[in-house]
Amino acid sequence: MAGAVTVLWLMGGCENESPAGTGGGGEREKEEPGRAPLVDETIDLYPRRIDRPDRIADGSRVIRTRVTDLKLPAPGERSAIEREAEKLYPGEDWKSEHLSSRTTERLGWLTHPPKSIEFVKLVAPGFKCGPLRPSGLEAVFESGRLTVYRRARGAAAADAEDAVSGLTGGAALEAALATLGALFEPEGMELTIKATGIEVLMPDDGGQPSPKFRTRALVEVSGPLAQSPGRAQLQAEWLCTWSTPGAAEEPGDAPLLLGLEVERYQESHLAPEPGNAPTLFVDATAEAMGKTACFGPQFLFGVEYWAKRLTRTVDYFLTGHQGLAVGDVNGDGLEDLYLCDGGGMPNRLFVQNPDGTVRDASAAAGVDFFESSRSALLLDLDNDGDQDLVVATVAIIVFAENNGRGTFTMRGGHLGASYPTSISAADYDNDGDLDLYVCVYEGNANGAGTRGIVGHTPVPFNDAENGGRNILLENLGDFRFADVTGRTGLEMNNTRWSLAASWEDYDRDGDADLYVANDFGRNCLYRNDRGADGRPRFTEVGGPAGVEDTAAGMSVAWGDYNRDGRADLYVGNMFSSAGNRISYQRNFGPGQSASAVSGMQRMARGNSLFAGNADFAGFADMSETAGVTMGRWAWSSVFADLNNDGWEDIVVANGMMTADREDDL
Repeated sequence: MAGAVTVLWLMGGCENESPAGTGGGGEREKEEPGRAPLVDETIDLYPRRIDRPDRIADGSRVIRTRVTDLKLPAPGERSAIEREAEKLYPGEDWKSEHLSSRTTERLGWLTHPPKSIEFVKLVAPGFKCGPLRPSGLEAVFESGRLTVYRRARGAAAADAEDAVSGLTGGAALEAALATLGALFEPEGMELTIKATGIEVLMPDDGGQPSPKFRTRALVEVSGPLAQSPGRAQLQAEWLCTWSTPGAAEEPGDAPLLLGLEVERYQESHLAPEPGNAPTLFVDATAEAMGKTACFGPQFLFGVEYWAKRLTRTVDYFLTGHQGLAVGDVNGDGLEDLYLCDGGGMPNRLFVQNPDGTVRDASAAAGVDFFESSRSALLLDLDNDGDQDLVVATVAIIVFAENNGRGTFTMRGGHLGASYPTSISAADYDNDGDLDLYVCVYEGNANGAGTRGIVGHTPVPFNDAENGGRNILLENLGDFRFADVTGRTGLEMNNTRWSLAASWEDYDRDGDADLYVANDFGRNCLYRNDRGADGRPRFTEVGGPAGVEDTAAGMSVAWGDYNRDGRADLYVGNMFSSAGNRISYQRNFGPGQSASAVSGMQRMARGNSLFAGNADFAGFADMSETAGVTMGRWAWSSVFADLNNDGWEDIVVANGMMTADREDDL
């Protein structure tokens, strides 16, 4: 099947040497009183279409492609992955992690159907516990079809006294688990458990070793309700007390449960809509996009599939980070979608039809770039009323002009941000046009073209300053741009492995300030003020403002979640159950300072919510109070009023490449 792709050929030159409309030149300037003029730094781009068989459009051909099998290790030989995995196992100085692993395995029994669980083998004979679904629940939030319940004050003590009607041993645990099961239809109930903490108890006053240790577990249960239409989801934290293997209470070699306490509990119910449809959202991806020829073959195969079929020369990015942009490219009032891809496959422009389906306009629009692309924006760069396109490819920031009908003309590119991660836009200097800020993760520090921790290591891991250099591109008009990072003060703390940035006038002084989320350490808040020359000048104030948020910064969103008129900030990080469990143990970080240990603990906590203070100068950390830290391995987040009640909710996109594990959150 015939097809074509667009390849970007790069060439620098002056304006009078360039074909009309293809790019910039180094001679055009923007005068600023008392300062050296800004020079256009864009270069010309000559796009070239290459006709060849389209491996994307014909799904049957892709499926029949033969691949070379990996070499299997000889009998008795350890594979490379087995050798690496051995390094992850705890040593003798981490016996607590051996215990944690054993208890996680045993709690995993509870995820099986109750009839298949041998409760008597899981608990000690004297085991007691209250109901796993607390009896005293009260509604703390109601909006439309959604109701959220939490345990009422005093209910915990009542549940402890109840102890499931005086039962002990396996019968007590079975009865306690049944209090959860009674809420859900058995066939649709899903239970997941993950260990987040462990504490080996100290010897008693007589100097005898304690036969007990405690673990904390994060629990989530979801499914259709048993007694009424609709669905429910509950989150809880269990405090489990265990006997140490080989202790007097235990005849075998595995730890046994001595007690189980529900420390935190929340339950959410979603009532059905008319027609018995209990979901707020419906996955309409296939319905909207399934009729395009490229959708199935290109987007329904995973990273592993394409990694076996694409050569290294196309710079295919295994860990994702491909962005997207939404905008109305043809002026018909409907939002369209531009999707970046990871290299070796074309970017796609999906134009929306009146019925909600989309059509693939990538080639016709001239934006089916073949380069590995990280991020894109649809926005009006030349103030002519239509949505132009900016794409951050692996080597160059590309600018394309929209003719108002959804066809684009290449207008050049900027070479100052190799290996970018994201782009954000704002009129930072209030001159009437949009400027661009580009985040660069690690750049190309070693000159070898490798990326991330494959190329070089963040040092130190929790406070790294050896990443790539972010850039601020000032819009000079007519698709001309200049790097003004240094002259605006944005070089301060500018090599921190940045992933995302967002603009907001948080201090309400009339200009846009900038927050940057950095992986491996402290984030940056750049306050925009006027310098002595009247030009914008940024000052990095993340520490004094209380929003450095030392963690694995992935995303940033501005909003006003408490409706007090002040800008609030939500930062996506990584919640790590292993990090929470390990970093709070007594033998973690020997020889390290208390601040270093607390820094690692902070990295594992998860997402952060900062509320703007009354004086617009700083923020208060409301993360744990608001209960918004556990967003799993979060990549992106946004404030959005999902139920139209006037209050901003939070949506978090999360996930990571991993092997299948049914009991993992």
